Amino acid sequence: MEEITKALQELAKAIENQNAVQSVRISIVLKKSKPNKANSQDDT
Repeated sequence: MEEITKALQELAKAIENQNAVQSVRISIVLKKSKPNKANSQDDT
């Protein structure tokens, strides 16, 4: 999550003085982590 925060801050700095940029839309979708099974055969 820290990497996402840093990337968004850098993006904000990069575009804050760019008059050509009208708007920015960012979508971040986090996936739920599945329980880790030792011998899971579901991903074959």
